[in-house]
Amino acid sequence: MIDANSKTNSFLKAIEKYAEEQKNAMKAETEAFREEQLRHANEEGTQAAHAFIQKEKAEIKASLAKENSLKETAIKRELFEKRSKMVKSIFKEAEKKLREFTKTKKYEAYLNNSAKSIAEYAAGKYVTVYYCANDEKFLPIIKKYFAKAEFVADSSIKIGGLRGFCEELSIVADETLDSKFETQKQEFVATSGFTIE
Repeated sequence: MIDANSKTNSFLKAIEKYAEEQKNAMKAETEAFREEQLRHANEEGTQAAHAFIQKEKAEIKASLAKENSLKETAIKRELFEKRSKMVKSIFKEAEKKLREFTKTKKYEAYLNNSAKSIAEYAAGKYVTVYYCANDEKFLPIIKKYFAKAEFVADSSIKIGGLRGFCEELSIVADETLDSKFETQKQEFVATSGFTIE
């Protein structure tokens, strides 16, 4: 009977040992599976976090670019307004000086030279001479240069000077301070660096 008990005990021990081995194998397999799942989840989490961070960075960059663009536009608009005021102020002062010039003896000499120049362009042909209404008092000086001419007060000449038109030669000789002032204005704006980029 001892033999049978011993065999039974040995059999039970073998079963226990096998069960323990199976339990350990299952434990190891479960641990490996758990490790693999954790590694996989960790990789997916890292990728998702990286994608989320990249998306957030792109959104922040776009938001900052938009904000900077709006600020830059506002600064340019403000700069444009300041420059416009400055240019207007400069030309208002220049126009004032030109109007003051029309009240001097030098202006009378200027009109004299302008009339002479227009008469030379016309070369003795019939000319229509346009003048500023304020310059009516200078007509006797102007008329002496023209043999054949008509003199017309022109309301478009605001500051002063003369403009001659010879239909026969199809020429216009513009000696008005208005046109010269306008030309200077355009040149100033084009070359002064007062443009906004």
